[in-house]
Amino acid sequence: MSFFDSKGNKIDLSTEIARGAEGAVFNIQGNNEIVAKVYLKDIPTDKTKKLFLMPGMVTKELLAISSWPIEVLFDSTSGRLRGILMHRMKGREIHDLYGPASRKQLFPTADWRFLILAARNLAAAIDTIHSYGHVIGDLNQKGVLITNNGLVKLIDCDSFQIQYDNKNFLCDVGVPDFTPPELQDNPFQGIVRTQNHDNFGLAVLCFQLLFLGRHPFVGRYHAHGEYSGPNRPLNPIEIGHPIRSKSAGYSGANQATHLRS
Repeated sequence: MSFFDSKGNKIDLSTEIARGAEGAVFNIQGNNEIVAKVYLKDIPTDKTKKLFLMPGMVTKELLAISSWPIEVLFDSTSGRLRGILMHRMKGREIHDLYGPASRKQLFPTADWRFLILAARNLAAAIDTIHSYGHVIGDLNQKGVLITNNGLVKLIDCDSFQIQYDNKNFLCDVGVPDFTPPELQDNPFQGIVRTQNHDNFGLAVLCFQLLFLGRHPFVGRYHAHGEYSGPNRPLNPIEIGHPIRSKSAGYSGANQATHLRS
């Protein structure tokens, strides 16, 4: 499979590395430092504009902590934008570190100091993104990689909300576990995220790092009857309900909510 970059260079792809709902990531022939993401469906107009802009906004600081797109790829026949190039990121997903079983296997020397270091580096990486006026939006446990020395790498940057010439190019996706109360139950399409929305996801990830993978809004309901948040009952499988009603199991207010860790 071959594509062309914005300078007309032919890019030959080799083996597939990973695949998701939106696209697949491939190795590139003759270059072990760069990988390609190819989208499986037609790219919406606004996202196409965003992908065109992102390579021109790259900096050394962004490349140090993320897989920020560095080039776009075009179909040789239709001329349509089909994908992006980005630096290969090394590390394991952050849930492999905060999960006790996976940590023993994959991070056998990680101690309390290492967990604190990882949390600090995660906050610093997010702050770097924010310093350029951007918002991650879909901050979640699969979009953060941790290296063996505690460095943090952010991936899936093509979904970030970026700001260019006073226009926001939005992030249309999200994971309920890391979504703040005010955005729960709302469609992500068309919503302008704020950096403070990212801070909620950051707080959840830091909590999970320090509390053996537990989510701060997970708990058991200690009262008669069924738990219900505002306007609707709680489905125990859906974390969005206690987040929406701000019923944190580890909160000092858990006597009022009856939700305890």
